[in-house]
Amino acid sequence: MVVMEFQACAEELARAVNPTPAVTSATRAVRRLRAEQLTEIHAVVESGAYFVDGYRSPTAWLADVTREGFGQCKGTLRLAERIVHMPLVQASFGSGALSETALRLLTDSWAAHIADVFERDEAMLLRWATSLPAADLKMLLDTWRMHADPDDEAATAADQFDARSLHLSKMLDGVGQLDGTLDPEGYALVHEAIRALSQRAQDETRTAAQRRADALVQMAKMAIESFERLPGQKRRKPSVIATSAGDDLCESTGGGSLDTGGGRSIVPISTVRRMACDCEMHRYIADSVGHIIDFGRKRRIVSDVQFDLLMIRDHGCRWPGCGVPAAGCDAHHARHWLDGGATEPDNLILLCWYHHHLLHDQHWSIEPLGAGYFTLHMPDGRRRDLRPPLIGAALPAPSPH
Repeated sequence: MVVMEFQACAEELARAVNPTPAVTSATRAVRRLRAEQLTEIHAVVESGAYFVDGYRSPTAWLADVTREGFGQCKGTLRLAERIVHMPLVQASFGSGALSETALRLLTDSWAAHIADVFERDEAMLLRWATSLPAADLKMLLDTWRMHADPDDEAATAADQFDARSLHLSKMLDGVGQLDGTLDPEGYALVHEAIRALSQRAQDETRTAAQRRADALVQMAKMAIESFERLPGQKRRKPSVIATSAGDDLCESTGGGSLDTGGGRSIVPISTVRRMACDCEMHRYIADSVGHIIDFGRKRRIVSDVQFDLLMIRDHGCRWPGCGVPAAGCDAHHARHWLDGGATEPDNLILLCWYHHHLLHDQHWSIEPLGAGYFTLHMPDGRRRDLRPPLIGAALPAPSPH
């Protein structure tokens, strides 16, 4: 009795020290039971027994029997229908050696009109499935399918491209929602652009989703600023027009509006002041009922020559850890021109959309030190030196402080 208890304790201790064999054994057992389930399900569907019992479809029958959702049941029925055409795959899954993820990838690659090709290559495909990670297996199976069924793959690619769509919805509070579908090439391009512009910065507080949203806005800003009308187009260059009362703008009170070709939104005055840091100014004077009685020429607050100077000095956003290039940045006045700040290089610094937004709306500030050096003042009172100016291959000069 004592010996048996000792052995039980030893086995329990071994599992605690190295649980992998126990997990592996349990996983294989689950797969064997799953293979048995698929065999039984296929038999019921083939016999039509579900219809005799009053169910309208195999999915309805399986959902009632298993209490799984319809989506899960449809996937199970797909596996049950296709695995019977893959004897080597079925045997491997039944032994517990093949994962269900790999099984799903294999069944997704099978089709009735290429069943003979699949049968010819099944042993090779199974070797891939039992030895490769899922991502690598999918790539190889996609490549195999491209050779086995080129016409279908071309048609699929065309269908995916035709299915592309993007919906933009503005809510009552001005917040916008986006929903869309892209073909693989379009998705890869957008994904890479957002990835490049949403890298985690030093002391980052944004979530990954917030960084992706900011990257999309940054892409839009870069596109608008580099937009060139095609010959023959009559429409103006796309722009966002911010409007506010002069007193509100100078005293940082009240609010303003944003107008585009697609609508109008009301925004706080901090948004208008942020946009006014680096924009084209066009003075309008209106009377009390909104009639425009005077307007001036449009001019840039920061000239193209000044922006070029900032580009070769700052090389993009100067915020610590941020890598957004100059094309996606605004020229921020350390001391706002509305408050008497000069539009000169020592008072100007490049900031990306997100950090420019953070600076104006979250009580951060930047102090110019001269010679292109700046100190960042945080809301909690801490200070950080921004990265030094770098022009060409020259080493940075000593900081003025």
